[in-house]
Amino acid sequence: MGLADILAFSPHPDDVEIGAGGTLARHCRLGHEVVVCDLTLGELATNGSPETRAAESREAARLLGLAAREVLGLRDRELEPSPERVRVVAEAVRRWRPGLVLAPCADDRHPDHAAAARLVREAVFSAGLARFPAAGEPHRVARVLHYFVNARPQPSFVVDVSEVYEVKRAALAAYVTQFGPAASGRAESRPGAGPVASPLTEGYLEWVELRDTWYGSLAGVARAEGFLWDGTLAVADLTRNL
Repeated sequence: MGLADILAFSPHPDDVEIGAGGTLARHCRLGHEVVVCDLTLGELATNGSPETRAAESREAARLLGLAAREVLGLRDRELEPSPERVRVVAEAVRRWRPGLVLAPCADDRHPDHAAAARLVREAVFSAGLARFPAAGEPHRVARVLHYFVNARPQPSFVVDVSEVYEVKRAALAAYVTQFGPAASGRAESRPGAGPVASPLTEGYLEWVELRDTWYGSLAGVARAEGFLWDGTLAVADLTRNL
């Protein structure tokens, strides 16, 4: 496996596309090595199955232009930090050796997203410790940024994704079982009929696009994705850097 410039952790397939799909596509087109690690396959979701989610995530990866995408095999709804889970994620950090890590925002209504934020934070720290018991050579990440899935806080900064927004739309549309039109009846009893109604099938993608449009309006661009960063930006020249 190669090295990643950006390593993005997604609690379930599709989370990172919701919050940072445009940013990933933009950086792929800038020539950066971008890798996604899905913590789980979302096996407890209302719609789809681990097999369909895996196939959909591979198609989304192709559309985004990712260098690689892998599943870390953690269990859905069991993402609170534990020694074993921290080890699994820390080994991914050591394996890909990124300069930048993306993780969900901790302020999210989905408990898995908040837990994943804490898990990645602990794993990134542990991955840099020489004596931490995990495979791979220690690696220190320069920055951890947090993207928004369901949350909509005031961002630390936004990334202009206007030029690649059609790619984000296509990547999200690849998750037919999650965002496709709802069918009547139970999905498992109507093969090929589409997902049953859920919050994700009832205008969710329209809400995501409205949020991206709002973040874009804050920066004077068509669409943008927001991120949180705990650091402080140093500016040397106000006429050039702002």
